[in-house]
Amino acid sequence: MPSSENARPRSHGTVATVMVRVLFAILVIVTTAAAVLEFRQLFPSSRLNAFEIALLVIFPILIGWLAANFWIAALGAASLFWRSIASRRSGSPTVRPVGRRLVVIMPIYNEETARVFAGLRAMFRSIDAEERLAGFHLFILSDTRDPVIARREELACSAMIRDVGAADRVFYRRRAQNVGRKAGNIQDFCENWGGHYEFMLVLDADSMMDGDTVQRMADRMDADPQLALLQSWPRLVRGESMFGRLQQFATSVQGQPIAEGLSVLMGDSCSYWGHNAMIRVRAFAASCGLPILPGKAPIGGEILSHDFVEAALLVADGWKVRMMSDRVGSFEEPPPSLIASAQRDRRWCQGNLQHLQLVLAQGLAGMSRYHFLMGVMAYLASPIWLLFLVLGTVQILAATDVLHTINILQPIPLMIPRTADLRILIGLPLLLLLLPRTFGMIAIVFDRRLRHGHGGLVGMSVSMVLELIVTTLIAPVMMLLHSRFVVDIILGRSSGWGPHRRGGDGEPFGQIVRVHAVHTLLGIAVAVGVGWVSVEALTWLAPIVIGLLLAIPMSWLSGRDSVGAILNWLGLFRTPEEGEPPAIVTALEHELELAGTGVFDQTTRPAVPTAS
Repeated sequence: MPSSENARPRSHGTVATVMVRVLFAILVIVTTAAAVLEFRQLFPSSRLNAFEIALLVIFPILIGWLAANFWIAALGAASLFWRSIASRRSGSPTVRPVGRRLVVIMPIYNEETARVFAGLRAMFRSIDAEERLAGFHLFILSDTRDPVIARREELACSAMIRDVGAADRVFYRRRAQNVGRKAGNIQDFCENWGGHYEFMLVLDADSMMDGDTVQRMADRMDADPQLALLQSWPRLVRGESMFGRLQQFATSVQGQPIAEGLSVLMGDSCSYWGHNAMIRVRAFAASCGLPILPGKAPIGGEILSHDFVEAALLVADGWKVRMMSDRVGSFEEPPPSLIASAQRDRRWCQGNLQHLQLVLAQGLAGMSRYHFLMGVMAYLASPIWLLFLVLGTVQILAATDVLHTINILQPIPLMIPRTADLRILIGLPLLLLLLPRTFGMIAIVFDRRLRHGHGGLVGMSVSMVLELIVTTLIAPVMMLLHSRFVVDIILGRSSGWGPHRRGGDGEPFGQIVRVHAVHTLLGIAVAVGVGWVSVEALTWLAPIVIGLLLAIPMSWLSGRDSVGAILNWLGLFRTPEEGEPPAIVTALEHELELAGTGVFDQTTRPAVPTAS
């Protein structure tokens, strides 16, 4: 790995990109080192016990993880500011017709048919309206196993072909065997039909992209023959529940500095998120054959998080992979509830942990290895945080000899760290977590349209505070869920392959209770156990304990569309896409209304192209 016969990779990144990476590394190392030196002062004894040694080993990992994410957002904010004031000269725009050189593909698997084809109809018309894109082809690549859903897909595709008048441009293919899951689905397309096209636009079932954005992406691909993959930054839209609206708002405020930071840091070695991206078919077909990992699932076998690996293989073969972080017409939908988000994370967790086998693979670029590690830490950070909290609590109790002097009738005073020490224990992590939110908010405040779109200064500020409160309450639940996912994977339990739940008014209350009962019971146990030993210790753990105790009502409330509607009425968690809906989103809503009137009532079967 990599196994392509293409030329070996050259050094990716300009001098400026290399300098940014060096600066980033220095900033992360200095931040982490300063924090660790301060943290060491909490243990005055020169002879450390086992708990203290463990804490000193774990703390640099956690603070380094936070520091890296912070400095990525900081780099992005600085770059966005520079772009806003700099006079940037661009070359002559590419005006080459794209047309039949472009294919739009959407892999689907047991998805909601009406939503899928409403989105495809809206996108087809938007893309086809662009003069230089007219004539593109569209493939619906179905891996659906349910014959009832498959029949609906066929009928919906036939109706779409009839209504948009594109019998020779819209194709439906359903595989007999879904070998290789989504990656295998796209591989099958490339092997059978990819040779007809220069670019392919890869979509998810909930993706939306307008014609102007697709044209801009195609022009960038034409302008740089070495650019193999261009990843857009999809904004979240159509969230109706409290959880969906919260994710939508947070991404709108915080997402662009992070996406821009990744673009600046990674340069020509960016990552791929699996959808809303344009790919050079020839490069993808030559470079992105996925290996079967040694060992059995869940760590071995087929690669689940294939997108990161495909980007790494392209970079390894000398191709460029870049990110477009502008607020353009690229959209997707948020998960509607905490449980739906966790179900999606379960599969992503398994796929990302598989990347541990690839970190040291021969031939990969350094930034690709860094991507793998960051993806692993997105889930491994949770059990590490949990271990740190447990060890820290035990250490505080042990340092005060509480464990040997418990008296149910007399509270035990704790050895609380000095105020100066609290800067490192609480202040720095909070700063690293909160400042990226501030970066995005500051950029929006100085843009009148964006400020108004997020509810105005007051509405946005209140929304930011509420988002922070809800996120803080949900965080311990997600920490435990992710920790359980990691343990499940270590124990050999695979996630399987199922469709995402993309809509609906929350889960049944009984399911919510079953999922979160253990979190509530743990919260009660910690509150009683730690509170019995020391009320002061319980005070330190209050945010975690409260989040666990409220797991069931928070999960239920956050998944309800009615709660989201109330927040919308109050002007909270607003985004610009709600006040001024993009044309592609409005078109989608119109198509969904038509779908409810029987527009898919069609009996002929759609065309399936001949493989070549």
